[in-house]
Amino acid sequence: MVQNAQGIDGAVSRDTAWPPSIPRCGRLSQRPAVPADNDFLLALFADSRPDLALLPEAVRASLIHLQFQSQSSQYRSAAPDAVDWILELESEGRPEPVGRCYLHQGLAEHHLLDLAIRPDRRGQGLGGAVLERLCADAARAGVPLRLSVWHANQDAIRFYRRHGFVADGAESPTDGEVAGYLRLRWPAEATR
Repeated sequence: MVQNAQGIDGAVSRDTAWPPSIPRCGRLSQRPAVPADNDFLLALFADSRPDLALLPEAVRASLIHLQFQSQSSQYRSAAPDAVDWILELESEGRPEPVGRCYLHQGLAEHHLLDLAIRPDRRGQGLGGAVLERLCADAARAGVPLRLSVWHANQDAIRFYRRHGFVADGAESPTDGEVAGYLRLRWPAEATR
């Protein structure tokens, strides 16, 4: 696996963790995704598609699998040296996967391809803790952190805006939209 980036906590080690002071988060760590994580990643992806809930289960499962494979292929081709991190919380002395952070750290920008937290772990500060670390890393590098979010995902848009993200190059609310996705950026202090 190619790693162009440090871990989301600033270290390269597999066993790194954020300080336990993150509110209600416990011990959050990350590790590079491996093929054995595919079932977890597929389930995480499926949780992000409530709009397909009305489809018959067999059709829904096939469509989700197809979309997941397409997304994975697109991420690999668009950013082949990005790192797909599995976010884990220590639970009863063992790491429990709770999310994903797919990140590319380039020289001109950092690009968050995907940030997802399991539904039962949302609202506990995990996503905010990850995003704050990514913004701090971008600030240290003096580059913006960019991402795209589905225009109808208002919860995610509010989440990113609370963390200082703005429309990327937009003069009006829809200028930053591409094929249904809103492009957002967090400008590092050095780029403002």
